Amino acid sequence: MTDQTIFGSCASCLTRRDFLGRVAIVAGAVIAAGCGTSDATVATNPISGGSITFKPSAYAGLATTGQPVEVKTSTGAASGIAVVRTGTSTFLALSMACTHEGTKVNIAGQIFDCPNHGARFNSTGAVTLGPATRSLAQRTLAYDATTDTITIS
Repeated sequence: MTDQTIFGSCASCLTRRDFLGRVAIVAGAVIAAGCGTSDATVATNPISGGSITFKPSAYAGLATTGQPVEVKTSTGAASGIAVVRTGTSTFLALSMACTHEGTKVNIAGQIFDCPNHGARFNSTGAVTLGPATRSLAQRTLAYDATTDTITIS
């Protein structure tokens, strides 16, 4: 069929080709917008090249063994890193990026829960429910018992 209008001749009507072209552009824009993510849903690495230093007493949850707590950066922003007390003077730092697709996991009690596809991790970062197949990434953590200070790098 030739490039004609759908309903006969009309100077202000779209041709079929123009109509389909505009639909394709709009559909592409909708798909592209859906592929984008906000900072709130994707875990980032805010301490790249730096570190976070804090006292465990600054976070009430760190008084309880097995309780993950997201720590803040020096500016007070969410870091995307959770710290878990594993013993009297031992701690573990974990990235809060789901190993399935990188979505920031939520802390729900003593587990990590991915809001994107439902993956779950226990308080040490091990997978307890897929689709993730790898544990949450561990971050380097040093605890100084003398000053009661944690440094994550």
